[in-house]
Amino acid sequence: MGDVDVPNSRVWRCLCILTALVVAGCERSAPTGPSADRPSVLLITLDTTRADHLSCYGYPQQTSANLDRLAQRGTLFTAAIAQAAVTPVSHASILTGLNPYNHGLRVMHGTTENRLRDSCTTLAETLGAAGYQTAAFVSAFPVTARFGLDQGFETFDAEFIDDAPEQIVSATGAVNTGRNQRRADETTDRALAWLAQARRPFFLWLHYFDPHDPLVLPPREYIQQHNAVPQPRDQSEALRAIYDVEIRYMDLHIGRILDRLALNGKLEEVVTVVVADHGEGLGDHDWWTHGILYQEQIRVPLLIQAPGKPGGRRVDNLVRTIDIMPTICDLVGLPATVVPRLDGQSLAPLLSGSAPDAARRAYSDSVNMLVYRTPAKTQDVKNDMLFAVVDGPWKYIHHLLRSDESELYNLQDDPAEQKNLYATHPEQVARLLADLREREFAPREQPGTGSMSPEDIARLKALGYIRQDE
Repeated sequence: MGDVDVPNSRVWRCLCILTALVVAGCERSAPTGPSADRPSVLLITLDTTRADHLSCYGYPQQTSANLDRLAQRGTLFTAAIAQAAVTPVSHASILTGLNPYNHGLRVMHGTTENRLRDSCTTLAETLGAAGYQTAAFVSAFPVTARFGLDQGFETFDAEFIDDAPEQIVSATGAVNTGRNQRRADETTDRALAWLAQARRPFFLWLHYFDPHDPLVLPPREYIQQHNAVPQPRDQSEALRAIYDVEIRYMDLHIGRILDRLALNGKLEEVVTVVVADHGEGLGDHDWWTHGILYQEQIRVPLLIQAPGKPGGRRVDNLVRTIDIMPTICDLVGLPATVVPRLDGQSLAPLLSGSAPDAARRAYSDSVNMLVYRTPAKTQDVKNDMLFAVVDGPWKYIHHLLRSDESELYNLQDDPAEQKNLYATHPEQVARLLADLREREFAPREQPGTGSMSPEDIARLKALGYIRQDE
């Protein structure tokens, strides 16, 4: 929620730190023939939606009646971790099954590595090659073709961009979405029109942006009817109330999609996945927006309903949003030979509990250096690059440029991440830092703002992230 603060300018300015690694994993798969008997796929992504603000995740207010119904028919994952706390980066991981350092879309704000690599194979391309009709209806600029997220879709509807490109993206790569977004009602109207003529099987991606910020609000009468805090004590409380109303409004229109499929008797035959790209600070950890790596920002809601799978299941295993693509490919019966190499693993065994599930570690990153101007306070400032690994109860957040500010938490004992154990558990720090170093994720330049300083380069070399001969 909020605009990026830009000294001496009206557009957002963000320093972005990116990698220039050549990685494996972005390989195209061979096409497969069409198969009309495969189930259709509905993927719904909820922008900036915290798991703990949905009633199916225990939120005391009723914010998600339709998602609650879906959870009753399918599986709710309580410990799903997003691979980034920035919209296009996280969506690229959802749509490719790859961690950010492997799909190449590292930042929203920047002049390089701000687009999904063409060499990567997306879920839309994989399903399209298997005979699926593919369509996407998105609701905001950060998930448009500008970032390569249209890759593989026959229909890609983003008919809401009114401003000229230079008014959205500056010469330095700073992005100001502003009003280049639309409400859930408009996106749903267009998706329903497409569904009325869609052939089977289809892959439909719906992206909703409503909870992201208060620039595009639900209708006034809806706010008046549903605002739980009509006379808030302060601005922060008012903004949290608006956030909940926006979630409720988004859920209302998700219900229209689910009801249409149910009316046609097709809902139970569709693989339906609902996930958020990231959460929102809402004042937790003295941070209002997103872009950092605490649980309120990277623990996301994940619901999956699939044909033949039992309903009402609740799974506490650690899972990741990169697991969504392999799960869908598994559930629709694609042979492994046509699925590209992925970082994620199928969650299908967890949907029925019929087989043991492999242990997972979750990676997340945030490499933009940001200054957000927020309505709740003066600004949120992030002047470092953050990389997290979650392994069982342990979570390590590495501060790349200020390693002495790194953080370690035991999420089982301290789910709100209030007690930093970095200084008292060096063995856990060393173990999880070694995991990060094996990933070769290190940023090496600051596109649009010149190269890294000699001091920062020396620091990265000393930490082992950059080879000494570079």
